[in-house]
Amino acid sequence: MKIETTHTAQPALPATKVEAKQVRPTDTENNKAAEITGTHQMRSRMLQWFARAGITPASGLVSDKDIGKRISRHQYMKAQRKLKNLEAILNLALDYSLDQGSTDDVDADWFFNFVDLAEDIHSPAMQELWGKIFSVEVGHPGTFSLRTLEVLKRLTQRDAQIFKIAVSLSSRKKGENTPRIVFGYNQKPSMLSLFRLPTNHHLNLAVYGLAYPSLLSLMDMGLIYNTEIESGELNLSARHQYRCAGQTFHIAPKSRGLTLNYYKFTATGAELAKLIHGKAKSGYLDELKQVLTIGFEVT
Repeated sequence: MKIETTHTAQPALPATKVEAKQVRPTDTENNKAAEITGTHQMRSRMLQWFARAGITPASGLVSDKDIGKRISRHQYMKAQRKLKNLEAILNLALDYSLDQGSTDDVDADWFFNFVDLAEDIHSPAMQELWGKIFSVEVGHPGTFSLRTLEVLKRLTQRDAQIFKIAVSLSSRKKGENTPRIVFGYNQKPSMLSLFRLPTNHHLNLAVYGLAYPSLLSLMDMGLIYNTEIESGELNLSARHQYRCAGQTFHIAPKSRGLTLNYYKFTATGAELAKLIHGKAKSGYLDELKQVLTIGFEVT
């Protein structure tokens, strides 16, 4: 007997749609891409700076003729840059011209040393200072020493900003030309309190932008003396006049044993301070008076 087998038709499976999975870069790949981009940017900045000096990367063997051309280009770019610096300083000096206070002429040695130093001043802010120096020197020969110019040559724009803050905190005592940064006073022990330590009344200069590292920088640059100074004991019957950023105030000690604490500008710092004019740091003079009021009559 013939047996026939039957096959049951299986239902067709639905076609599956294969979606393309979007592959996202990993954090490592992102970091690597950012690193490559940063490297390219750094290289570009390096090339741009050296291009301003007429220098391009050396590649392979070059002939003496090619080297000569590159040297000529570098020297030309250097001379051109120095010329532009001096022209900018002269233009600024002319804009800042003052009334002539003396009929004496500028010393020739001073002038040519000035030119040698000023030709390497590139920052517009520093060029303005050099322009002021020349203008003042022409009107009042002998105002700025060569030593001051040499110190100024070493200052960066950041150094100049720190010095500007110092000047804004400085006072001049009547009858004296050297600025000082007064930050408080000491009360020495009396005969009745021999075993007590001196009492200090100081304000924090860092609050006004002149932290101790900035003071150390000014000391290193030779603009203020290397240590804080304590005045001699102030005469009980004396009244002292100070001027800070256009404001005048007077102090008179209430008791014996009072000494002022301050940082004093060097001769170089005092010369450069003449170039900077500005208002006192906001709040500084008010707080200084408040601190001094404890031991002094302040008017």
